[in-house]
Parts: sequence; C-alpha cells; structure tokens
Amino acid sequence: MLKHIKKNTNDFDYPDKVLDFDMLDLDSPVIFFTGENGSGKSTLLKVLADLSGSIDLGKSLDSMMYEFSSDSFSLAWSRVLRKGYYFQSEDFYLYLKDSFKEREDNKAMLKEAEERYGDRRSLGYYLETGMHRGNTEAMDGIVQEYLYASHGEGYIRFFQSKLREATLYLLDEPETPLSFQNQLTLIKLIDETVKKGSQFIICTHSPILLSYPGAKIIHFDEGIQEIQYKDHPLVHDYKRFLENPERYYHYLLSDEE
Repeated sequence: MLKHIKKNTNDFDYPDKVLDFDMLDLDSPVIFFTGENGSGKSTLLKVLADLSGSIDLGKSLDSMMYEFSSDSFSLAWSRVLRKGYYFQSEDFYLYLKDSFKEREDNKAMLKEAEERYGDRRSLGYYLETGMHRGNTEAMDGIVQEYLYASHGEGYIRFFQSKLREATLYLLDEPETPLSFQNQLTLIKLIDETVKKGSQFIICTHSPILLSYPGAKIIHFDEGIQEIQYKDHPLVHDYKRFLENPERYYHYLLSDEE
C-alpha cells in the first residue's frame, strides 16, 4: 500500500504549481481526492499512476508530464502491491470502441484470407484463418458482454473484470456514468477488493462515494488538506439543495437581473 508521496522540487511549472505540498500521507486503503476542476486532484492521480507504473487503460496520459513528474516526486510504500490500474470513466468507451474496431478488422482479414487461398487444405489457410476467426470471436464476446448491456451495467462489469487482490487502483471520477444504485454497487465492489488487500485512490465529485466508511478524504482548495465527510463543502451543498431546491431555482431561473 502507498505510504506517502514526497515532492522533491518547488518549481513554478506544471504540475508543481498546482500541487502545493511537501509530503502527502497516502497510508489508507481508500482515499478520495476532491476539489473543483483545475484544482490539481486529477494531475496528482496521473503522477501517482506514472510513479507506481500503473496500467493506463485508456493510454491517455501525457508522456511529457510523465518525465517531469518522475523527477519531481517520489513514492514510499508501506506494503508493495501488484502493478495496478489507472482508470478514467471514458476509458470504458474507448475500450469498447477499440474492441469493436478490432472485431471488424479481423472479420475483414478473415474474409480476405478465405478468398486468397485456393487450397483450403493448406497449413497456411488453417493458421491464418484460424487466427482471425479466433480474434473475431474473442472481440465479439467483449462487444456482446459490454456494449449491449445497459449504460451503467456494462461499466460495472468492465470495472469488476479488473479487480484482484493486493492491487493499486487509481480511479478518476468513476461515478460519471453511474446511477445512484450503481454507485452503491461500486462501493460494494471496492469494499470487497479492499478486504483482499487492495488500495483505491479516487478523484470524485460524488457525495455517495465519499461516504465510504473510514475513507481518507483529501480536499484540494486553497492548499491540500484532509477533511471529514461531515464537514465537506460538497456534502453540505448537496444537502442544502435537496432540502430546498426551490430556493436555488428562485435565484437561478429568476428573470430579475
């Protein structure tokens, strides 16, 4: 499990200028990063992904920032975990898009190979068509399982397929495609995996996810500090709105200047 991240420089370039700390305690099974967009929470998550060697499911991290962050930060571990995953909510759809394209490409290559070989008894025919047929069936299985499930269910299934014991998971706003019920399902999956020795560090705007019992919440605002769930401004904002939405709409939708 990660113990802490230490900042080795105090440059004024990105990402140092938005990550205002000397050392940040990460010694907890579940950690949430919160704050407004642009506050630095996703940047720090990417730095952690780079330094920990996590698998980027979307292959979208900025390699220039990688090189910089590797020199500027260092990690300490209290217990070494398996190579983990860095997962943004949009990665699921990129994965489906790539799987669909690979299926169609292999279909085309299978058809081309079948037309090219005159002797269908040849070893070359069996090897080439067998490879493309196998790839097509594998990709079709993925597309069938995830693409044709409901919006949130497919996402949950995909996420669940990556869960294993003693692994680091870095999640950037996983609640984005999820309903209230599916966010609760996500919490249950996280809890089951934590009990198997894994660690989760999650950027979120969801007060539902933040309520996970015993989680460490690190808030990015004017500085970076730990905050309790009951004191979190996000929790207060949602609570005030749900208790009296009419009050907000009175000002939001008023014709008065």
